[in-house]
Amino acid sequence: MTGSRVVRRGGAEIRLDRSGRPRITAGTLEDATFGLGWSVARHRREQMDLTCRRVHGRLAEVVGPAALPGDRWQRRLNLAAVAHECWELLPAGQRQLVEAFTAGVNDATGAATGHRPWAPVDSIAVAQMLFQELASDGTELRMVEVLRRTLPPEVVDFLLPRHDEFETGPDGTTPAGDHRPPPPAALRDLVARAEPARGRPLVVTDRRPVGSNAWATSHAGRAVLASDTHLTLTSPSLWYAATVAYPGVTVTGVTIPGLPVLVSGTNQHVAWGFTRLPGDVVDLAVPATDDAVTRRETIRVAGAPDEVLTVRDTRCGPVVGELAGEPVAFRSTLTDPRAIDFGLVGMYDAATVADGVAVLTDSGLPPVNAVLADRDGGIAWTVGGRFPDRAERGPRGFSAAGGPSRWLPAERLPRLVDPASGMVVSCNNGNDPARDAGVAWNFFGGYRARRVAGALGRGGAADESATAALQLDVRAGLYTYYRDLALRHLPEGDAPEPLPTLRAEISRWGGTADRGEEGLAVLVVFRDLLREELIAVLTAPCRDYDPEFTYCYHGHESVLRQLLDALPHGLVPPPWRTPRRFVVGQLLLARALVAGRVGHERPARWGEVNRLARVPLTAAPQPDPEVELSGCAETVCVAQPDFGAAMRLVVDPSRPERGLLSVPGSPAGTGRAEAESVLRWAAGTADPLLDDRTGAPGRAGPPAVARLAHRVRAALRRGDAG
Repeated sequence: MTGSRVVRRGGAEIRLDRSGRPRITAGTLEDATFGLGWSVARHRREQMDLTCRRVHGRLAEVVGPAALPGDRWQRRLNLAAVAHECWELLPAGQRQLVEAFTAGVNDATGAATGHRPWAPVDSIAVAQMLFQELASDGTELRMVEVLRRTLPPEVVDFLLPRHDEFETGPDGTTPAGDHRPPPPAALRDLVARAEPARGRPLVVTDRRPVGSNAWATSHAGRAVLASDTHLTLTSPSLWYAATVAYPGVTVTGVTIPGLPVLVSGTNQHVAWGFTRLPGDVVDLAVPATDDAVTRRETIRVAGAPDEVLTVRDTRCGPVVGELAGEPVAFRSTLTDPRAIDFGLVGMYDAATVADGVAVLTDSGLPPVNAVLADRDGGIAWTVGGRFPDRAERGPRGFSAAGGPSRWLPAERLPRLVDPASGMVVSCNNGNDPARDAGVAWNFFGGYRARRVAGALGRGGAADESATAALQLDVRAGLYTYYRDLALRHLPEGDAPEPLPTLRAEISRWGGTADRGEEGLAVLVVFRDLLREELIAVLTAPCRDYDPEFTYCYHGHESVLRQLLDALPHGLVPPPWRTPRRFVVGQLLLARALVAGRVGHERPARWGEVNRLARVPLTAAPQPDPEVELSGCAETVCVAQPDFGAAMRLVVDPSRPERGLLSVPGSPAGTGRAEAESVLRWAAGTADPLLDDRTGAPGRAGPPAVARLAHRVRAALRRGDAG
């Protein structure tokens, strides 16, 4: 699209705004979708091709042996064959949509440009990528199975609590909860029998809370939607912003390059956003011994010989591993061709949140929470995707004969429309409606949701600017417990170094994840070390039974705090002899690890360990500027070096011209515009959702953020943005 900001192709007119985002205008939906395909291919074709290769297990063809582990897993799942079956099952209207998008891609980057032809199944591959990003790989099922085979039932129940202490309902209220005290005798027995776990792999694994924050508020007949999608931060960005317009419909939002539909955004009647729902959509099973058909997959490898992979397919799915000498088969909505479709395009025509709920609960989406708002002040929460109709609610282990094949009907999926609280909140946190419906159980902790709901309940985020400010909230109150724990055990007064320095460093922490804070870096590592030591002791029989065992229960914060509170009652892990020695030992180790990372012994600022490092998606990625990030995994503003808000959206559907959109990267993903976009995103600055070529500069967040944005722009003008 270089050299012109207006292009006419295939019945569509494509105009670029000041940020390089396309506005596609056409006479029909199909022509507009052609224009979307043309635009995204001109900007992101290499990214699209690499996505298809990764999903269908062909990345080693261009990357070499380093890509083999991923290719082997993908070939076992046989997702390329699933994509072809899915294409045959799509409704005629959706097939036309995908074909129009495909034609636009090939018109923009055909054979003359050196690219292979794009095919409809390639768009399905991109949808499969999104499924894999958001859905489970079955690790939590294996965890539960091993826990139940090796530990006393009361210990298993303790390690897998139904609620966490920050539980927050979808309407922002705090449920009563059912916290159970730890079983002291059984836990003491496990600690007494344990040996120091030296040289073993980590037993605690955190799956990042992919899927994000979303909330909507309604006040005086006006609704505001906020959506932050927390995903891997990539170069170029995973998201692509665009506007699609045809008679009677104008939709502005973001898509994943390769998808023929905008994923999140607004049609100026309804706005919608998604967060990850850790859906119960996977089954692991031990197949019958005579239930297998052998399949061979040839994986071509750049710079190395081809590899032939032998796969055993069973009625329970392909065999992906073993446990205690028995094969383990995998089945998921990901491997079911009926589970994926592009029914999300129905959101283009939704006029109310009720219309939107009907579309989303009947669409072939990944397992997601959906939050909606409409121009009349309506708000709603529901879930999208296909979910097995299960008799057993989680936590679950292995399934018999591969699990159910019938899905929950759309009308049985949970939903909440216009609650009395005037808010709906979803931050990957657990809630009883989703649990009771059987659609999910391994929820992430509710701290971010509790923080958002508390701010909304105090009248915060009532308009677009206040909502954008809440998206940037970096209060890290979850770590207050660990600061207080550290200060209780660190000696006051005369003590050998580095204890006084460590105490002073932790005492200076101001309670936020601002990049300038001291003390937080040590507290974050301190919490991780405490958790690993205590959980490793309690689950030692699990690791003895299954060398691959990991504890991946997301809502474990209350488990950890109960264990720490019970340290004086016989739960100090070996070789430590007293709670104080254990706690101080982990603090000293944490400080040493932080010092090793930053390269000095001085108290480390949070920004020194939280520097932007986007993951490249192309062969020649854009180098990132040196950026220190505020925020952490437990703040509303989630920010880690390669993970965080890959998109921030704020919109009132009744006045989308005041909406805000921030993506860490430009549409083209290259050049000066890319660096400027990344810096503006890191500073918390957002562009207008509806932009034009001559409009006013993008709005900023809070005053401090605005000042930083001003410095960023000045640096860019000087040419020293790095």
